[in-house]
Amino acid sequence: MNGMENRLELYFVRHGETEWNREGRLQGWLDSELTPRGIGQVKQLKEHLKDVQFDCAFSSPSTRAYDTAYLLVGHYLPIKRDPRLLEIHLGTWQGKRIAELEKGDLRYRDYIHNPERYLPDTGESFQQVISRMVDFMKSCQRNFPTGKILAVSHGVAIRAAILSILELPVSNIWDFHIDGASVTKMVIADHQWSIEYIGKTFSVE
Repeated sequence: MNGMENRLELYFVRHGETEWNREGRLQGWLDSELTPRGIGQVKQLKEHLKDVQFDCAFSSPSTRAYDTAYLLVGHYLPIKRDPRLLEIHLGTWQGKRIAELEKGDLRYRDYIHNPERYLPDTGESFQQVISRMVDFMKSCQRNFPTGKILAVSHGVAIRAAILSILELPVSNIWDFHIDGASVTKMVIADHQWSIEYIGKTFSVE
């Protein structure tokens, strides 16, 4: 059987730069607007994806992700908000400056340097994010045997999806560069997931 007959392409895009990205604040489930630079990044990405005709578009419910999706495909596709694509919930850290947490919060040091030891307080664990991203990918596989899907999400969430496909432990979560307005392409053919590329960016800055 030819794998090309049953081939689903999933394009995971991280939202463009936001105000809080620029200020060095953690967002998680909180939100901030795309910056002019972020909008420019997404427009560059749109130019490079112009030959890809998406069949369906999903976005995290966060405004920064939805606005990114709308800039990319809003002119021809409805965008479905899917909470499984949300960023990791960072509990009491949300809205705080990274520089402050780096100084005095031992849990934050684990989050960055020993992710396998990270324990959330009121937020999510890495494993919870992996589980919902896997659930999202499986539902795409069930509902779209073929085609091209755009899924606009977030840095940790996309890394979680990568770990699941590569069958890597949580300790590897920071091994991948997922910059603003980058695209990570995953393919399922003949029930086999693979990753074509990770964190491609097209910014001209």
